[in-house]
Amino acid sequence: PNEMPLSVDDLNYEIRDDLFTTPFGHPSYVILDGNLEIKHKFIGPCCGFSGYYDCSSDVAKELDTTLTNFINEIIEQTDLEVNPFPPTPAPVPMTPAPTMESCQTSEFSEWSECSLKCGVSQGIEFRWRSVFPIDNDGQCPSPLETRACTPTEETCQDDTPSSCIQELGYSYTIETVASGFDNPRDIVFHPTPGLHLGEFSEGRKFYPDHGEEAWVVNAGNHSVSIVSSLGSEYQTTISRRDRGYYHYMINATAIDFNSVTGSGRSPDRDGFNYFAICNDDSNTYLGKKEPNFFMGPTLYNSDPKNRNLVNRLGEECREEEPCFFLHSDMLHEAPVCIGIAHDPETVTAYGNVYWAFDTTGNRQNGQLVRFDFQQPHGPGSMDHSVAAIRRYVEVKLNSGNGGHAGMVVHPTLRQIFISVPGENKIILVDADSGSYARTAREEYPIYSNSLPSFEYSIWE
Repeated sequence: PNEMPLSVDDLNYEIRDDLFTTPFGHPSYVILDGNLEIKHKFIGPCCGFSGYYDCSSDVAKELDTTLTNFINEIIEQTDLEVNPFPPTPAPVPMTPAPTMESCQTSEFSEWSECSLKCGVSQGIEFRWRSVFPIDNDGQCPSPLETRACTPTEETCQDDTPSSCIQELGYSYTIETVASGFDNPRDIVFHPTPGLHLGEFSEGRKFYPDHGEEAWVVNAGNHSVSIVSSLGSEYQTTISRRDRGYYHYMINATAIDFNSVTGSGRSPDRDGFNYFAICNDDSNTYLGKKEPNFFMGPTLYNSDPKNRNLVNRLGEECREEEPCFFLHSDMLHEAPVCIGIAHDPETVTAYGNVYWAFDTTGNRQNGQLVRFDFQQPHGPGSMDHSVAAIRRYVEVKLNSGNGGHAGMVVHPTLRQIFISVPGENKIILVDADSGSYARTAREEYPIYSNSLPSFEYSIWE
């Protein structure tokens, strides 16, 4: 190359996740030829040393020899100078627009009322329709449409109780469909009912083809209650928790699933059907230890295969045994967390991005934190070296006495809706806003891993 080094913007770690997956962690190297074809891939000579200075300069210099030999080999084989600039890639064919052959849609409903009754701001009207994919490859259109609207009255009267429409409409019915929970904090519906329980689990029969499946987190007994076949004659509830609930599922306050289908990710990297739980705890191990604030959201794969579900001995759980969750990953930068929401983005390689309401923050106010678990370490491992955590310090959050803060990321507007219990309001944050400001390791010295592959940064 005429100029060195060549650098590439890999903000979302797409290149890193394509080239440097297990067992090629940090520090690893890949050699590409002039056509960007991988010719060699190897782990650096300093891998395995316990400390930075334990790898001597003589050992480290072996890397120069290895790289030189590999590159000279490529030059000799091609008998050409290595071209640092790749050829212009062929145009990527555009995905055809959804058709009636791939999706079935109903008629749209009538437009809703304007979300604002009075005032000068614009509100929102919406209408919806049912959308059903006919085949697995169908990229169906959105079931929801919105449009701007103008309130009917320009001035809000002093005696107007609220300028907004009623959140549940003008008439509604409240019905108890399940009970027996222990201090429930949050509820979410499983994107694939029956995946976790199947038709038989813990000696009980389930009917996954009847009704939806609701997952409720219980702060009181540190568990998840799964309400199967919701609303049908086969409805039943089963509760599960992590074997190490005193750390991974302690005083759980919030839960959310990755419900994104058709993301284009390969099956071995797709976080679809994974879920994350927020823990309202400073890591005291049920009051047995002093708090060290090494706590944050826990990631699980709801697919029971591959030791994601185990018995009390940590072995694969049989159909007749009591079963426990076994976590896929955990990050430790948001103790006393009361809200979490999955980000439905399709840019990252794995789709394991979650936003969390960290009440600890800078010890003065809570903060919004973006967790990208990236490559989960999987059941039975404790490797937290591959992840990216961003603290949005300008988004100040007040938890008040709230035990839960509702959060959701709009899939198309890319806005994060955050309820702030301490201020009795909902705020909106642009999920794609902000930029890297500085490392967070000095101002927030409690974090999961010290390797360079673990990104911990402040965004403003």
